[in-house]
Formats: sequence, C-alpha cells, structure tokens
Amino acid sequence: MIEIKALSFARGAHQIYRQFNEKLEVGEAVLLTGPNGSGKSTLIGLIGGLLKPDSGIISINEKAVSQLSAGEQASLRSIAPQRRSFTLAFTVAEVLEFLPKKRRIKENDHLIAQLGLTDLLTKKVTELSIGQQERVSLALALSQAADYYLLDEPFSAQDSQSTGRILEIVSELKKEKGVLVISHNQDAIANSFDRVISLA
Repeated sequence: MIEIKALSFARGAHQIYRQFNEKLEVGEAVLLTGPNGSGKSTLIGLIGGLLKPDSGIISINEKAVSQLSAGEQASLRSIAPQRRSFTLAFTVAEVLEFLPKKRRIKENDHLIAQLGLTDLLTKKVTELSIGQQERVSLALALSQAADYYLLDEPFSAQDSQSTGRILEIVSELKKEKGVLVISHNQDAIANSFDRVISLA
C-alpha cells in the first residue's frame, strides 16, 4: 500500500497540501482530478521521491519513501510523467531498451502491441506525433516491473481508440497492481476507476 499521512507541502507562499491523508492499494485503480495548480503532479513527485514533504510521511509497502534508495523506489513504483522530452533521434525500439532487462516485465511485446506501437518500433521517436511520443513514454513506464504505477495525464493528445486501449491496460494492471492516474477528463473516464480523488 502507498500511504500518505498528514502530508503538508508548500511552494513558496502557496500551500498545496495541509495535513493531507490518502492511500493507494494493490488491486485498485484511482483517478486523481482537480484544477491546474491543485497539486496533482506535485503529489506524484512527492510519492516518487522527487520532492520532499514539509511534514508528514509517505510510505510504500510500510517503508518511508525518504528511507528508500533509488533502486528500491524503482522496484516499488513506476512513474509516467506528463511530458517526457525526447531530444535524441533514437528509434522507438531503442528507447524501450533503456530500461535494464532485470527491471522489465515479461509481457513487454504484448504491452507494445496494446499501445499501438508495434508498427512504430523502427521509427525515430523525434519524428513521431505528440500523441505517439506520449504512448512511447507510457510504454517505458509500464514496462518497468513495479507494484504501483503513477500515470500523469496519460490520455492527453490521445484519440478515443488510444484512450480506450490505455483504459484496458489500467483495468488489467489493477488486478495485481495499484494504479494512480491523473486526468482532467473525469466525466468521460471516471466509471473506469474504482474511486476518484478530487483536489480543490
């Protein structure tokens, strides 16, 4: 379980979280929504250890994130950021090889097919559309073997077919994993999740 207890975090004078409590369990998919500036991406940064809380504790499987090494964190959670910048002309196949084999899931080819990337493997990632690049980024995160997956706006720049495919992946993942998804598109996809967390 990812557990957040009494979390407080501010950026300058802007208090984003104050005594915030929440949890994410294996076997559930949770949708995180809220207006810009409400702290959605910030929460993923805090869970991922990229940001440090001002106070409170974030733990993964009963271990405080602050006490986990980078390798331990990677084995427990995987993050798909909202924007991943691809500046070098690697092929899609080469990008998906960035992750060491020991950290990859076994069903990698199935995942690539689900995301509609099979025909793009030999293309340079810098030549892809924004939506295609985002699916490559998502594939990279979902290829990582972990207990929890934190996906920041995975539906942005995706058409209805790709959105449906991603929702199917989330549904499969939650059978054995915990999934937290950030999306502004709450009305269209909320029914695909076990519960919704709305930030003010």
